[in-house]
Amino acid sequence: MIYEENMVDDRVVGIRRILAADFVHGGQHNLAYYFKNGDLEGYFNGEGENLKKAFLQAPLKFSRISSGFNRKRFHPVLKRVKAHLGTDYAAPRGTPILAVGDGTISEATYKSNNGNYVKMRHNSVYETQYLHMSKIATGIKPGVRVKQGDVIGYVGSTGLATGPHVCFRFWKNGQQVDHRKQKMPPAEPIPAHLMEQFNMGSGHLKDQLVGDSSPPL
Repeated sequence: MIYEENMVDDRVVGIRRILAADFVHGGQHNLAYYFKNGDLEGYFNGEGENLKKAFLQAPLKFSRISSGFNRKRFHPVLKRVKAHLGTDYAAPRGTPILAVGDGTISEATYKSNNGNYVKMRHNSVYETQYLHMSKIATGIKPGVRVKQGDVIGYVGSTGLATGPHVCFRFWKNGQQVDHRKQKMPPAEPIPAHLMEQFNMGSGHLKDQLVGDSSPPL
């Protein structure tokens, strides 16, 4: 592993950032390199492929599923069968709700059934929505660009809800789907016009990591 250190009076007081790492499994090297250029930032393999998924598995760090995606669910408030086209994550009121992927806020408002909610577009294929917030995070409004893991609101029970939770909804090509059954795509790779810059930096780091024993980049 290669990393930057924070120094105070010539003493190491912490690690600032991991620049590169080599995980060896079954005799195979698995290399990861940190790269940043403008809005693009993350860890990539030697071919420039992003090592993170485009979406988090859940919009909360700590939660339990209180109701899954179900087209024939009996609604606890309306007392009738009504399709539940999302996944409910129960959590204490005020728990931060996270954007599951990079994207742009398209809606951030209140509606009687949804309560306080945020909807965002990630790209031409995927959209997500987060319902029943106690409040929407400061600065979250239509047109704002957010990154994966940014706080966009807080768990509550506004709208048609029986207790504090976030109803998470996931769209693919305009259709609401069960995100837990989807094969999530990787995040965006390094674009072609930045590969030369990436290769220069990663090649230097690779030499420090594994030297002559490394596989081809």
